[in-house]
Amino acid sequence: MNLPIEFEKKMKDFLGDEWEDFLYSYDNNRFQALRFNTLKVGKDKGIEQEIAGIMDKLGIPMDKKVTWADNAYYYDEDKRPGKHPYHEMGLYYIQEPSAMSAAALLSPKPGMRVLDLCAAPGGKSTQLSTYLGDRGLLVSNEINTQRSRILSQNIERMGIKNAIVTNEDSFTLTAHFPNFFHAIQVDAPCSGEGMFRKLPEAVNEWSLENVAICAARQKEILDNAAAMLKAGGTIVYSTCTFSKEENEDVIEYFLNEHPDFAVEKMERFWPHKQDGEGHFVAKLVRRGELLLDEDAYPQEKSDVLSEDITGKRKPSGKCAGRKNKRSTVKEAGGISKDNMELLNEFLDMTLTDDMADWIRNGKLMMFGEQLYRLPDIQVDLKGLKVQRAGLHIGEFKKNRFEPSHSLALALKSNEAKNIVDLDIDDSRTAGFFNGQSVTLGEDQIQKCKKGWTLVCVDGYSAGWGKVSGIQVKNHYPKGLRNKI
Repeated sequence: MNLPIEFEKKMKDFLGDEWEDFLYSYDNNRFQALRFNTLKVGKDKGIEQEIAGIMDKLGIPMDKKVTWADNAYYYDEDKRPGKHPYHEMGLYYIQEPSAMSAAALLSPKPGMRVLDLCAAPGGKSTQLSTYLGDRGLLVSNEINTQRSRILSQNIERMGIKNAIVTNEDSFTLTAHFPNFFHAIQVDAPCSGEGMFRKLPEAVNEWSLENVAICAARQKEILDNAAAMLKAGGTIVYSTCTFSKEENEDVIEYFLNEHPDFAVEKMERFWPHKQDGEGHFVAKLVRRGELLLDEDAYPQEKSDVLSEDITGKRKPSGKCAGRKNKRSTVKEAGGISKDNMELLNEFLDMTLTDDMADWIRNGKLMMFGEQLYRLPDIQVDLKGLKVQRAGLHIGEFKKNRFEPSHSLALALKSNEAKNIVDLDIDDSRTAGFFNGQSVTLGEDQIQKCKKGWTLVCVDGYSAGWGKVSGIQVKNHYPKGLRNKI
């Protein structure tokens, strides 16, 4: 690989005798790994036993674990687990191995309020969600609009119920969430030196000037993160670059500016020392007592505003008519009596009592005709751009309620009354993911009632179907078909 001359000189000076080993790592194969989603895997059986069964069907041996992350394993490039139905069902997330170190270092506890400040495409957010379980709040933010949509799709695929996806800069978030979060992940935009093998274009974009620009931006983002963190809280700062200016120097700046913080741990992952592309992580802890029981938030501030959920933009207030200003859409509203009747009919016929009650007793909000259940820890998002406000339950159409794919992927098979369970090797399984109807077998005809049914594969939720006679009409989203 032809590395930038200035990069080589800088790294030779920094690494000394290790330079040759570092350079040699560019000639090796890239390391790839997958991390299992414990929101879906390991609930009914022992986690090791369940993972072993899935890995066997993927044809991937379990002989090499990612030692710094839970339930993560390396795999050979020819296995292509991203093309398997299990991937589309959110049983695991494919992630660069060393990048798994950051969320593992933060490891938030259930019930915490957690912010992933630079979250796309979602590797660290989905990993953080496995620590939270279904308790607490995860705000996943991405400043780039297109990348925030990809982030939202991954949140959906992994069946996360308590996440809000925002599309903002760190200054705007700071104004909304002062002294709010218990834990913050800052995977800062960087010069991407650890991406040279994976993305050759990163080599062409690298320069000393860009390193300096990135370092200045990283300091700004960290300052804003500090303003959003509660006393006793934790920030984990990470990059995928080797630059001292963007790593140790940024941490040194931050500690000088914020003397109420201390470094608990700081570590580099090098491609010539660990099996990964490289990463830098630092755990910063604010002094004080961390109070985890302050989950109440003013209910009157739950009038969430959204841009992308409704698909419309409606300027209002002082921002109306001004160019280059952020504007918001109409306020979300509560659910009407007629719609509540339609929802209750669906819930009573389709879901178990406990799951139905979890939905109907939560904070339900309408965005146009779309229904969302907000996280139990509610926040004031007025004026923010929101891609996903908790769990998307479904859409009200003329005289009926249609459940969302998000709801399907958030359900366990034992939370639905009507189930069609397919085997991974069944020819109908591939057909379902490609949009085909499912013909019921004789045993399934006896079990399935007319109406909405949760289609599962090997006991894991895959999507919705609608039973009519011996056929299950396919409701797998058209935009996700033909990926397998």
